[in-house]
Amino acid sequence: MARAAALAACGWTLLLLAAAAAAAAPDSAPGGGSSGGGGGGGGHSGHGSSGGTSKPPWNETWTDKLKTHLLDHYDKFARPAQYSNTTVVVVDMTFRHVDLDELRSIMTVHGWVKMSWIDEKLKWSESEWGGLGVLHIADHEIWQPDIVLYNSATGNTIDHYGNTHCLVYPNGEVLWVPPSQFIVFCALDLRRWPFDEQTCHLRLGSWTYDGEQVELQLGDRGAEIELMETNSEWEVVRVTERRNVKVYACCDEPYIDVTYNVTVRRRSPTYSALVLTPATVIVLMTLSVFWLPPTAGEKLLLSCTTALIICLFLLYFSQQLPAMAGHTPLIVLFYSSSLYLVCVSMMVSVVVLNLARPPGVSPPPWALRALLHGWPGCLLGLRGLAPPRTQGGLLGAAAEELREHASGGGAGVGGAGAFEDEAPPAGPSRAAAAARDWLLLATAVDRVAFLAYCLLFGVLAAVYAV
Repeated sequence: MARAAALAACGWTLLLLAAAAAAAAPDSAPGGGSSGGGGGGGGHSGHGSSGGTSKPPWNETWTDKLKTHLLDHYDKFARPAQYSNTTVVVVDMTFRHVDLDELRSIMTVHGWVKMSWIDEKLKWSESEWGGLGVLHIADHEIWQPDIVLYNSATGNTIDHYGNTHCLVYPNGEVLWVPPSQFIVFCALDLRRWPFDEQTCHLRLGSWTYDGEQVELQLGDRGAEIELMETNSEWEVVRVTERRNVKVYACCDEPYIDVTYNVTVRRRSPTYSALVLTPATVIVLMTLSVFWLPPTAGEKLLLSCTTALIICLFLLYFSQQLPAMAGHTPLIVLFYSSSLYLVCVSMMVSVVVLNLARPPGVSPPPWALRALLHGWPGCLLGLRGLAPPRTQGGLLGAAAEELREHASGGGAGVGGAGAFEDEAPPAGPSRAAAAARDWLLLATAVDRVAFLAYCLLFGVLAAVYAV
């Protein structure tokens, strides 16, 4: 009985399994034949070839098929050519924005780099693939030349290009135009700041392939300038390109690179108002010191104010400009030279004040008085500052001075009285004449210093304007 019951249970189990299989069979048949009129055949073939190749999805396009066909077993790390063949890469560049950091001596270039080459593994016939004439493939799916910036300022960061798709054509030509950013070191020459021009170099080349494997060539269009904005501080003057072939001492193979020379000019209307206009005012203030009255103490105050202004501008330059060996800006040299001249003018003002305020009543030497009242004084414009004197008056003054010395000497040897009676008494008129001569001498020193400073400032302007 027990064995009969077991056999009955097994029979019922087999019957239930058969019923479940029969119920599942109608559901699978439409899924296999839902592509059109051949539904039944599709379902039958699906059951007959279990474990075979799965059917492509219903929405597969010619692009999907071609991409699968081309990239199947494609190695993106291997150069798509025979080892003995050379892959020619044509490089063009469009400059969109250029910026220059003077304190770090770094130029940043934003642009579009156009690279094209032939990929032997990505060729097809348009007639066999639905007339498909171009294929869009992501940049990480196919081989790309390892063109990097040799003089990059970002250290180990060599990802210069944006992640954009490549265009592949039936003849195997691959076109890749990624947006790019290059940061390079730049040797700045700030001697003509703020009217300077700077030239920086972008040197692009393959990092691992020599010229026999990857050959770089320049495109026919050349470097183009299409700036996104024109209100920046720098204006792109010109861009030149050059192809270089170099053989290093370590290797026999040539290495090829492409160099772009970017020349920019600073837009300086703002600097003209901030730097050059104060320089003109400083020159005028320095020269005005010599036209103040010789007895005016404001001469020293004006010179100190001018020196303080120059020091403030030198401090401004130290914040704006980098300290560079051998390239001191000419405007900085002009301001520093002007500071020296202002300090000398302060010393001249001290001398003039002492001459204009003599402690005694003794007149200047007669030789100086002859010059002050003669043609040198006339050239300096001193004739209108003092009453005119005749030639006899000048000789009389000289004779008077000689008589004073003779009378002093005769008194020492017992011969006093020879000229004592003829010497005029030292009265107020004589003291006023002596003070007037000292004032004329101080004015003459101011006028001579003014002419000398005009000449010096003219020389400085001519030298620093070159």
